[in-house]
Parts: sequence; structure tokens; C-alpha cells
Amino acid sequence: MELVSLYRKYRPHNFDNLVGQDFIKDTLTNALKSNRVSHAYLFSGPRGTGKTSTARLLAKALNCTNLGDNYEPCNECEFCEDINNGRLIDLIEIDAASNGRIDEVRDLKDKISFAPTRSKYKIYIIDEVHMMTKDAFNALLKTLEEPPSHVYFILATTEVHKIPDTIISRCQRFDFKRINTKALMTRLSYIAQKEGIQAQDSALELISRYVNGGLRDAIGLLEQLTIDKKIALEQVQEILGVCNTSLLVSLYEALINNDVKNALNIINDLHNQGSDLKQFLHEFIDLLREKMLEHIGDEALEKASRLITMIEIFEETKAMQEVDIPQLPLEIAVIKITGNYSRPAVIDAPIVQETERAHKPIEKEEKKVVSPVTEAIANKPVEKKEPEKNENENVVPLTISYLKEKWPRITERVKHPALRMSLRSGTPLIVDGVNITIEFDTKFHRDKVVEHENRVELEAIIQSIFQKSVRIAATVKAIEIKSVVADENGAENDNVENEQSDQALEIFGGEVIEE
Repeated sequence: MELVSLYRKYRPHNFDNLVGQDFIKDTLTNALKSNRVSHAYLFSGPRGTGKTSTARLLAKALNCTNLGDNYEPCNECEFCEDINNGRLIDLIEIDAASNGRIDEVRDLKDKISFAPTRSKYKIYIIDEVHMMTKDAFNALLKTLEEPPSHVYFILATTEVHKIPDTIISRCQRFDFKRINTKALMTRLSYIAQKEGIQAQDSALELISRYVNGGLRDAIGLLEQLTIDKKIALEQVQEILGVCNTSLLVSLYEALINNDVKNALNIINDLHNQGSDLKQFLHEFIDLLREKMLEHIGDEALEKASRLITMIEIFEETKAMQEVDIPQLPLEIAVIKITGNYSRPAVIDAPIVQETERAHKPIEKEEKKVVSPVTEAIANKPVEKKEPEKNENENVVPLTISYLKEKWPRITERVKHPALRMSLRSGTPLIVDGVNITIEFDTKFHRDKVVEHENRVELEAIIQSIFQKSVRIAATVKAIEIKSVVADENGAENDNVENEQSDQALEIFGGEVIEE
């Protein structure tokens, strides 16, 4: 007996078995009911989401002689059986990757006018249609727009952006979506039961998450990983190089609690176990995304802001994947996130000041002739006076000290919550005339503030307080790595306590009172 792969054996034979594409299924069945099937369809979407299977289902529904109540193919008539077995001569499947040249399309145009041999309609399914040449598309254009009444076209592609707009405009387009994890697990459980496979739910869940929404890949992995009619979680983790979900949660909790040692130990354990660190990074970023969206929904903006920073740092590590030490990028990301580093202003400030000084025009010194009387008056000591205050008591000189003093008041007057959150992570660095430079911990907060609308709002608030037009610039702190290892006196614990105290004071606007 011929051995058939599971993904071929369990290919959907009616619309009811089409997984994860309910909108497309309902639209096509309604078109069949109302007898308003389009002459050309374009199915686009990721691989393994059911494009070719849906095309065959539509071909069966058009030619079936015994449609069901919901216009489902009967799978019993000769046409349905021939399509299921790939024997129907009037169903022509073309692989555009190897038959997408203009000669093949001209041959198709010559034969398209011939009536169907046995069935009611002749149906052309062109897979990977984006691989066709430009001349082939042009040759197909007119035929696709006005095909004979007995012909239907169904085009399938994974890269719809490569298809000319002239082709897309002549088709009814359906975008197939990635199948969610729950729907994949349900289908895999059904197949496992039919095949007598003892599969752990946790193993099926891990496969469903790993395939990124592709049912064909999921069924293929189910068949590949089954040994002696059994499939276990440990087996799936070992073969796919995927870590346990509990390790993702453990690393997340360690980062939230600034537990750098535990976080580094988790990463090294993953490396020693032979886990795929790239796949782990992908799954961990997905976990951070889920947590971020939860906090945004609960309006916990401070927590969401921290998660955004964590995601940014882990995304930056992707550029460091090709290194001799595989775990090094993740270790650096962990050290950054847990705050075991600081960015001293002495690194950035001189650079900014020198840059600004370079753009200033050089003033020529003029020699002046000064009389002895004038020189005596000039050298006379002058009493220092406090800066005169404006009639409005709130108006003060625009200096770095006054700006830092007024900074909490400035941030509170900001209307947009996202901008207000970003400003709380910033500190005024330089005041040079009307030019103000603000320093931020991360690139995300810096970019948020320098957006045109946000920058204009901030400049307007500062102008209203200091009665002076200003221009805002921003920079990011440099990195300084601090030692993670604690000394004999428990210096590490002291640093952690001091950092937590500073964070609490910053959030609640308090101060330490020494008794």
C-alpha cells in the first residue's frame, strides 16, 4: 500500500475542514449559493495556510454534481474523486516557478478556448504566480480579464507584492492569514487521534507555536517527531532546540526583579543544553510583546515603557548573532536591562559642547586704547547682585540649574501621556542661549521627544515658563559597564538597594531625610 504523508492525507476535502480561514470560506460558499463566482481569484498569504487546498475545493464545488446543503462538495461523485486523486484532466495545475515563461503562457492561451473534456468547467490553478516573467504577465493579461465562460483562473502566491497591479485588479483577492495556535492544536489533536498517536498537549502546543501559523509545517513536524506512535514534550524540545515555556517566564521574572545573576545563569543553562538561542530570542521577544500589550490595556504605562525598552535592547542583539560566543549578545542585553551599567555625562557632554563650539563664528579680538581713568574704573570690584526677577514671579533666567529645578513642572504640563513618560526619563544636559540639550537613557525616549509635534509642544511649555523662545535637541547616554560581582562587604546588595531607592524617589518625587 502506498504510504501517503499526513499533510496530504489530511488535506481538507470540504470547506468545513478548512482551518483558520472562516471569512474566506463563508465568502466563497455565499458566491456559490448566489451563482456569482468570479472568473479569476488571487489567493495570497504565508505558506501552509490553505491557498492551494482552497483552490481545489472551489474547483470541486464548481464541478460537483451532488452539492450538499451548504454547497459543500460531496466527495463521492466521479468529479470529486478525480480531483481528490489528481486525475481530472480539466483541472490544470501550473507551477509558475518552472512554467512561468512567455512560451508556456502562449500555449495556455491557445488551449484555453477548447471546451472542457468531461466536467462543466475548466479550471486553471497557477501556483507561485509571482515567479512569472513580465512578458508572461503581459501575455496573460487580456485572457485573464475576459476568459471564456467555461474557464476559471485561481492564482496563488506567497509574495503578492511582486505581482503587477494590472493582474491584481482583474482578480478577486483573498488574503490568507496565519493560523492561530489554538486552531493548530485542535487540528493536530484530531490527526493524532485518527492516527492513534499518544501526544502530550504541551508537545502539540510547542509545535503549534514553532511553525508560526503554517498548518502544513505543523502536520509535517507531527509526523516527523512521532516515534512508536508517541510524541512527548522533551522529545520535541530536544529535536527542535526549543526551550520550555517555564524558562521564558523565569527569565522574564529575573529581568523584572533586576536579578542579573539568575538571568545570566538561565542563558548559560540554555546554551549548555544545546537550545537554539535564536529561536529562544524570538520566543522571548514575543512574550515581552504580550506582556506589553497587557499593560497598555490596563493603562500601566510605566510598566509598558520598561517593556518597550527591553524589547528594543533585545532587538539590537540580533545584529550581534554572528559572534564566536553564541550567548554573549543575550548576556549583554541582560546586563543592560537589569541596570548594571551607567552612562556618564562626561562622555557625551564634551562632544556636544565641542560640536556646538565648532559651529559658532569665530569672533576677532579688537584691541582698544583704554585711558588710565577708564582702566581704574573697570578694575574696580563690583558687588555681585542676584538676577533681577521679572514682574511675573514665575519667570526666571534660562539656565541649566533653573531648568532642572523647573523640569518636574514642565513634564506635568505635557498633555500627551507617551511624551510625558519619555520626558520623565530625560534630564536637561546643556543650556546654550536658546539651545537646550536633553539627555535620555534610551533611543526610544529620545526619538519620541524629537518628533515634530512633541518637540513643538515641549518648546511651547518651556517658553511659557521662561518667557523665551527655545530650540530642543536630544542625545542618548553612553554606556559604562559596572561590576556585577559583589565584594566581601556586600557592595552589590547596597548598589541594588540604592538603585531601588533612587527609582522610588524619582517616581514619587520624594527626597531622603537623614536623621
